[in-house]
Amino acid sequence: MHVRRQIRLAVGASLGCALLLGTAQPAFAYFQTYLSGSIVGTLTQKEAASLQKSVRKALDDTEDNQTVEWHYPAEARRQAADGTITPVATKTDKGQKCRRLKSDLKRGSATEAWSGWFCKQSNGTWKARHVDE
Repeated sequence: MHVRRQIRLAVGASLGCALLLGTAQPAFAYFQTYLSGSIVGTLTQKEAASLQKSVRKALDDTEDNQTVEWHYPAEARRQAADGTITPVATKTDKGQKCRRLKSDLKRGSATEAWSGWFCKQSNGTWKARHVDE
């Protein structure tokens, strides 16, 4: 059961991160309930924007195996949130530059880890998608 929860959180966090990177609103509505129990799924707009900035920094400006740290301070009744985002591989797939990210997030006693591939689109944005290992 613990493995299933880890897989669910990994998939949910990857989807949540993809949403943070600019997926269309209908996708957000569809996954909103699914992500509600994850750290990514409970971020406020300001927290999500802050995490998105760190994810983009990792994708655009960070070498493989170098870590970008993310921190969002406690605010009102919300606990501080922290995380690390690390690009671990870069390759070209279907003509696009793609990077595999790994991340660990923490808020209070809750933790979650995710990893996934993101590929740079012709307009300069990054989109989560499957890349053959």
